[in-house]
Amino acid sequence: MENPFKYGGIVRGPHFADRKEELAELVQEMNNLSRVFLISPRRFGKTCLLFNLMDQLHDSGFDTAYLDLNAYPDVRSFAAAFTHLTSKALESNTEKLLKIFAGLQRLRPKVSVGQDGSLIGTVEVASEYREALPALLEGMEHAEKLAWKKGKKLVVIIDEFSDLPKHNGHILEKAMRSEIQKHEHIGYIFSGSEQSVMLSMIRDRKRAFYKLGRIMEIGPIDRDSYAVFIYNWFQKGPYKMERNSLEKIFELGMDVPYNVQRLCHTLWELARETHEVTSFMIKDLPFIIAKQDSPHYELIWQSASQRQKILIIALSKDPGAKPFSREFQLTHGIGPSSSIKASLDSLMKKGIFYKTKGGSYQFSDIFMRYWISYLRIIEK
Repeated sequence: MENPFKYGGIVRGPHFADRKEELAELVQEMNNLSRVFLISPRRFGKTCLLFNLMDQLHDSGFDTAYLDLNAYPDVRSFAAAFTHLTSKALESNTEKLLKIFAGLQRLRPKVSVGQDGSLIGTVEVASEYREALPALLEGMEHAEKLAWKKGKKLVVIIDEFSDLPKHNGHILEKAMRSEIQKHEHIGYIFSGSEQSVMLSMIRDRKRAFYKLGRIMEIGPIDRDSYAVFIYNWFQKGPYKMERNSLEKIFELGMDVPYNVQRLCHTLWELARETHEVTSFMIKDLPFIIAKQDSPHYELIWQSASQRQKILIIALSKDPGAKPFSREFQLTHGIGPSSSIKASLDSLMKKGIFYKTKGGSYQFSDIFMRYWISYLRIIEK
């Protein structure tokens, strides 16, 4: 039987772990064509949730367009993608699509030939950079008018929306809000992983997106529901396992869906021959994964300064600690605070750590902590 525990990509259908409540809430919001700001830490399955939402919306007769802001280096490419994807969602006929694009002023049609010889219609922004923002607004207005003309409901999802400030954010935010608030046939979901950036955009009275829509935060999957999902797959295996052993998997994965999926994926392969899961197998899982990813961690380790390495080791030994506390600095012989701050800023910029709401610093990849422990044992 194929390993049912997927990770690292878009997971859909029966392999998508339980998010029934979140899906139901989002479907209801989109039924009303609302604006939702979806906030979730990385590795919590936000993008998978959005793709499964689109599947449900399609079944209910909605059209959807998904854009990942990370994929567009500037406003020009974002404007072209927004117009192309929203238009394609509402009109699948290439010939009609090209006629629609021909009617735009700041965006011009572009035709290419696919591998099967069929024509593909897209758009591109005029060469002048100053046309980029007006082109985006034209594309957004066009999407609203086309949805009205077709008598359809359109849902636009912009993922990694916390990257918007990188594109001259304040000007772009004001322009987008002025257009979005006119729309009556389009629902919007703006999702992002940078919590502080997203909340600043939404809660700061001086920012354009202030109170534009509802804030929805995604946390860990409910353990009881997740346990049923995992246990049922192992039963189909069929694998023998104690159901209460799943608690240890949740603890090791810190309730982060990506981590839990990967632990279960590795456990499935580890027990494939015997079809029996033991507590010893579960205990070894983080070290097995850490060893699998060793080349990646080695590159990170080699790129760190000596001060950063000392801090990484200290936080691997004392997860959840507050590194600016006197107790932490005395325990690990590390300091001063200014040096710790400089190291942390650099390590967070590299994506190695992230700051929790409680003020502690966690490994973005928890398996790296086990690799650090393994490395130090070897070095000794």
